[in-house]
Amino acid sequence: MPKTKTKALRTQFFTTTLELLMERNGVNQVTMSAATGIAVSRINNYLHGKYRTIRPDHLALIAKAAGQTPAERNELVRAYLLDLLPESLQGEIRIETGGEGAKPSKQTASEANLLPRTTRAALADLQGLSVRSAKARARMQWFAEIMREAHPA
Repeated sequence: MPKTKTKALRTQFFTTTLELLMERNGVNQVTMSAATGIAVSRINNYLHGKYRTIRPDHLALIAKAAGQTPAERNELVRAYLLDLLPESLQGEIRIETGGEGAKPSKQTASEANLLPRTTRAALADLQGLSVRSAKARARMQWFAEIMREAHPA
């Protein structure tokens, strides 16, 4: 029986956030390449999670090209940093972005480790699906509204 190499799964917050920002701001891979000087093939790899790390200069260029506001750029960088955390530290460390007018964020249920690991994984998968499908985004928004009504802050 041949041995198969199992690839460790890592979160894909960066790829999901990048895809969402590009869609929201009308940026495609070709315009991203033109704005950043990064090859389209490399941007495609970043969008599909086919990378070990991202060079800091690439991260800065991509954030500037994909995000229209400082908050969007900060969220993209935050998503990348969250992806770098080992699983044992996820939920233990909170990464907050700064910048003009930044307010401390509330700790999410997944960051507070209030959700079981399988639920956190399912929510991460759902986030990825919601980026790719308008129907999934609408349902995710509907679900979030129901959760807010059920559990007001």
